[in-house]
Amino acid sequence: MALRASSRRDQRRRLLASRTRDASAEVVPHDTAALPPAAYDEAARPERHPALATRLPVGLGRLTLAIVAILVVFGGGIALMVSGPLFGRPLVTPGERFPATLAVIARGFDARGALPLPVWLGVVAVLGAAAVAGSVKHMRRHRRDDYKGRFRAWGWLAGLLTLSAWSAVVPLGPLVAAGLTEATGVSAGPGGVGWWVGLAGIAFTIVLPWAVLPLRERAGTAWWCLLAAAAWGTAAAMPWAGPFVGGDARGAVIALAAWSAGAGLWLVAMLTAARSVIREVRGEGTAGSRSAKRNRRSAAREAEAEADAEPAAEAADDTEESYAGDWETAPDDARAGEAGGFEEAEEEDADEAPSASQRRKLSKAERRRLRKLARMNGEAA
Repeated sequence: MALRASSRRDQRRRLLASRTRDASAEVVPHDTAALPPAAYDEAARPERHPALATRLPVGLGRLTLAIVAILVVFGGGIALMVSGPLFGRPLVTPGERFPATLAVIARGFDARGALPLPVWLGVVAVLGAAAVAGSVKHMRRHRRDDYKGRFRAWGWLAGLLTLSAWSAVVPLGPLVAAGLTEATGVSAGPGGVGWWVGLAGIAFTIVLPWAVLPLRERAGTAWWCLLAAAAWGTAAAMPWAGPFVGGDARGAVIALAAWSAGAGLWLVAMLTAARSVIREVRGEGTAGSRSAKRNRRSAAREAEAEADAEPAAEAADDTEESYAGDWETAPDDARAGEAGGFEEAEEEDADEAPSASQRRKLSKAERRRLRKLARMNGEAA
């Protein structure tokens, strides 16, 4: 097994080396300071994947609208669910008009029901997050420099999210807790729930850094993942914190609300990660493009500074030329100024200035020499 994995890595390395040689043989772009974008095959583009990848929000405006919609839906649902049990003032109460309809809506948000609407929405959101993570895996697997198969982390993350969604409707957690408690004789927490919480926490702690850290734009994804993990951690802690929050019934309501909030946050985190990967595949927002923009801005500033300095330099050159004249074609008495009598020779030969046909543009070294002589004569005087 290890031999096959090593051969696959060697094959990917050789393939990347050959493609790098081919790319270096092509025409070098004008902006050589820019780093190349991430190396992806054409098969990594979202257009070549199932329809989900082409419908994910990539633009910042669309992603912001999607995040706001998710937060508003889950926030409103959780508020309707916890208003009665926690605050004693339910937001939906049967009235004189449409009493039966309002009663059905109230039962739908009742935290004591079999599956309250916010929890059902949370299940759908977690399954959607798992689907988005699977799409990210299919794109990341086409990175040419991924020798170690880091794209598999997104497959593991999709699997963990799917199991988490099942655990809300199937007694998966109690099953694992009862089985490990009977197998080991150790009851971790109330009813052995600590086994399920511990295994889930370890799995997410391993998979999340493995998946998120290789992303180029990982800050947003990391923050949303941390918020989602904190919400689910709050829900998992309620079996122990029940006496501190007003009883087990109140703790169960808080656990449902926290789990639903975490489900919505997981969907937001996966949408943010998908946007980051799609931009990486398309070569947008990379470190190379940012450095290229900085280089272009600095080059533009230097060009402006040179353009501003050219008129002053030309005026100084004209002044020096009119003052110095032609050094090589000057009379012998003018050359005597080099030995110390430059000012006297200039006064004597003021009426014998060379004609316009004898003038020529002095070189930079000659103008520097004349300025040095002028300073020496000024100090001697």
